[in-house]
Amino acid sequence: MTKTTTGQYVQDLASVEANQLDRAGGKAANLGEMLKAGLPVPGGFVVLTEAYRRCFAVNDPDGCLRGRLDQAAMDGTDGAISSEARDLFLNGAMPLELENEILEAYKRLGRPVTAVRSSANAEDLPGASFAGQYSSFLNVRGEAELMKAVRECWASLWNDRAVTYRRKHGIGNRDLAHGVLVQRLIPAEKSGILFTANPVNGRRDQLLLNASWGLGEAIVGGEVTPDQWVVSKADGAVLESFVARKEVMTIREDGGIRLVSVPAEQIETSTLDTGEVQALARLALQAEGHFGTPQDIEWAFFAGEFHLVQSRPITALYPMPEPRPGRDGLRVHMNVNLYSQAMPEPFTPMGVDLIREMAKDLIRRLGRKDPEAEETLWWFQNIGGRIFVDLTEMLRDPRRWRRLTENDNDKDPVTTRALVQWLERNRGEITSRRGPTLLRCLNFRLFRYLMGAVLKVGVGKWSADRGREKAQERGESMIRRLREDSRRLATVEERLAFIQSTIGEVFTGGFEIVFYVSASSTYIKRARKILAACGGDPSDLEPVEKAVPHSVTTEMGLAILEVARALDARATKAAADAPEVQEFLARYGHRNSVELDVGVPSWSEDPSYVVDLVNGYLEAGTYREALQRFEDARSEAEATIVRLRDNLVRSGHSRQAKKLERLLRDFRAMFGVRELSKFYLRHAMTVYREQLLAVGAALVTQGRLDRPEDVFFVDMARIRSGEELASYVGRIREEFRLDQLRTAPRLITSTGESLYAAASDGEEGGLRGIPVSPGVHEGPVKVLLHPEEGDRLEKGDILVATGTNPAWTPLFLKLGALIMETGGPISHGSVVAREYGVPAVAGVVNATSQLQEGQMVRVNGETGSVEILDGS
Repeated sequence: MTKTTTGQYVQDLASVEANQLDRAGGKAANLGEMLKAGLPVPGGFVVLTEAYRRCFAVNDPDGCLRGRLDQAAMDGTDGAISSEARDLFLNGAMPLELENEILEAYKRLGRPVTAVRSSANAEDLPGASFAGQYSSFLNVRGEAELMKAVRECWASLWNDRAVTYRRKHGIGNRDLAHGVLVQRLIPAEKSGILFTANPVNGRRDQLLLNASWGLGEAIVGGEVTPDQWVVSKADGAVLESFVARKEVMTIREDGGIRLVSVPAEQIETSTLDTGEVQALARLALQAEGHFGTPQDIEWAFFAGEFHLVQSRPITALYPMPEPRPGRDGLRVHMNVNLYSQAMPEPFTPMGVDLIREMAKDLIRRLGRKDPEAEETLWWFQNIGGRIFVDLTEMLRDPRRWRRLTENDNDKDPVTTRALVQWLERNRGEITSRRGPTLLRCLNFRLFRYLMGAVLKVGVGKWSADRGREKAQERGESMIRRLREDSRRLATVEERLAFIQSTIGEVFTGGFEIVFYVSASSTYIKRARKILAACGGDPSDLEPVEKAVPHSVTTEMGLAILEVARALDARATKAAADAPEVQEFLARYGHRNSVELDVGVPSWSEDPSYVVDLVNGYLEAGTYREALQRFEDARSEAEATIVRLRDNLVRSGHSRQAKKLERLLRDFRAMFGVRELSKFYLRHAMTVYREQLLAVGAALVTQGRLDRPEDVFFVDMARIRSGEELASYVGRIREEFRLDQLRTAPRLITSTGESLYAAASDGEEGGLRGIPVSPGVHEGPVKVLLHPEEGDRLEKGDILVATGTNPAWTPLFLKLGALIMETGGPISHGSVVAREYGVPAVAGVVNATSQLQEGQMVRVNGETGSVEILDGS
């Protein structure tokens, strides 16, 4: 049969190339490439995007609708006028020369039964697949049906689900156009989907294959549960197989397709034999090898042959760790953003660079390796904008695994549980090599620092007041010296060198602040043992953990309430220039919602969060009650200490009474000071941010950047390179936007396996997590992803969040209860919840997606259960 030729509006599929995305659309570009690679793709032609543009222009001659659509995408109101665009293509005039060229191509193809599919220039993209967003039609017969299908494909560019999907992925309407792919229809006896990486667990060394009877629409539409195989890419071995009960199938009929019952003898019969599975696996590897990335492939089988009818990148996979020289074999990396900081957001590139420079400076100060050598930071990786640390070597010895689960200071027990479960599943490979010993890591400088830490801990043990004072002095002196030194800087190089040479000391200084008061972290546990040994009830200690003094984070929350009280007395609302707000910002304005990322503006730069929060308290009128509740909790804590001491004295335990009282008073004198570390660290980040903005301004003057804040989307090495940066920043900002849309796993391995939770993290009829703050509360759910959304909270709401940091603290005064996806008993949200008397549960996997806004739930902070109440 003679092939179609390339015209103004039509092009033969075999001649379409990957670089013709805008001309032919994503689907056609991919299939054209597959044909070039020698893969079995049904022949056909493409109605080019120029045809779409021509039809639009004929029916919108003054460009009015196009302009309105472009503007509506910017305003987020494009859904309201998209129906006009759909109507334009469904009912508007079809240019005669365009229709003639399409029908001529169809004639040259032999007027076969066809599959007509959308092929948009915003489709099958690396960050957005658009799977199922646009229309496709099977069993299209004749010229009239073909032209009708072309119109409907064009119109589907403006259906509601596609408009919403584009908005979510930040893809505007300008320059959008639709190609239409016309191919011979394969009258499939069986069909399915083949992933060249396992999308369920992320593993790149596995294929996942689905198959069912008939055409593929039943699988794509979720009408049937398909058979499934997991195949090793290394040798084609079938690792898992599942034969489903396939009760329906899609077949051709006049006018389209129809869903029918599967013949009884085929319902529980495997659709593929082992040879066919391996034949498909070979085709999959050929396709992946051609494109260079994992592919989502649709296939069909007819008359003894397989045909590949579609291929797109798998966009849902989390990025892989980069292999490092000398670090081969199976490896596991922990997400430090989530484990340590309860931070789901990605770092800006400069934010990552500063953490990397911190690690290098710490090695320079305390290690014995060359911090600039590439192999020194083999364990540090930026994956999807999150910092991951390779833990493999330190976990070679299985005796260390149990210690992980017995660690009272575990910041995210769900991560730890998932890690230990993975280690047990892969015990043989992980323990096949020896890891480093503690002695290999020690050197004189590190030993001296650790001995200094022991002495600092001793200061707090000897005198709680002195420990607290020394911690405060250490933080103040560190920031004072940092600010003084920063004022002497003038050039770009001086500013960069200043950051690199001081950031290690900022982090070691932060640790030292904690050392002075760290003994207090065990005092409540020791007090519980005393009470239990003397016949008391350890739960009586709960009030002692509330309203802990000397916590800069708690004081910040109270300061917000005092601002509300002062403004209420003047009968005025909060504004950025209000004296009360300015006074608050003078003390706390260096903070922000992503504390360790230098690329995020501080509250002083953008005070809208503070202003909105204060006005929320003013409108609700709850600030008085919140202030009183805190004072009452403080009084109750003091009274509890006296009561418990007196009870022990009366029961004949005078020595233990004295010991208990000292533990509890020292706990309250020191424990709150732990928040100072991050407070001063955030001060340092503000100093560095000021210096980097000055660097950005200099680069704007040099013509290398468009805006000073673009400096946070490059790193120091690139700044020093002297190269033009503006175009690079545009690409990196887009990558950052895509990273913001990703959900990062807790752990990722060298095979790509992504672990988001531990096994058995739920319970029937509700959710279960880790109890971290006692009490029971029933109320409506409010799901917040950022503290800036806190104006939606009302008194008694149950906050559901990924995790919290100090920026969330002022919101706690409104809460009835708290549910977090990450964290453990010592994480920030847990500690503050106990201080404020808010029932809380941490480690509730996928809580932000499983719980719905307004849903009524019961939170039990003593058992860790989250019960979804009937009728909600």
